[in-house]
Amino acid sequence: MRLKEGRGMTAMVDAMIFIIVMGIAISALFAFTGDKPMGNDALSVSDNIFSAKLKVNDFIETDESGLIGMPDMAAFYILTGEGNALEYIQSILDSLTQRPGSYSLKMEYRGEAVTIGNGEGESVSGSVKEYAVTYGGTIRVDLRFY
Repeated sequence: MRLKEGRGMTAMVDAMIFIIVMGIAISALFAFTGDKPMGNDALSVSDNIFSAKLKVNDFIETDESGLIGMPDMAAFYILTGEGNALEYIQSILDSLTQRPGSYSLKMEYRGEAVTIGNGEGESVSGSVKEYAVTYGGTIRVDLRFY
């Protein structure tokens, strides 16, 4: 585009500035209208962990590679002590809190219980909830953040 004798230069600069400002405004609009972030309260964390489905062979030595729910894996660990479900949950909670052990998680299934974390003092957030186990019963989960 060729401008004759400098006429129209102001209009072109004005149009470019307008385009830049509109681009910034639209970017800001889309940046702040995303999905709600996951809450870090004990109930939402517990629900997210225990609604997960994972590969069986990631937790125990087996040739089976089907999916199994976290309540089932936790119940299996509580009853047999086999697998690494407890370490998996502990790593999630440690990375979420950024202070290893600043929580207390107690899981109970058929009269047996397992506890991880060494949170002490007054809890900031707490939740007690039961999750269904596929092969019968429910697992009771008591999660507290300190």
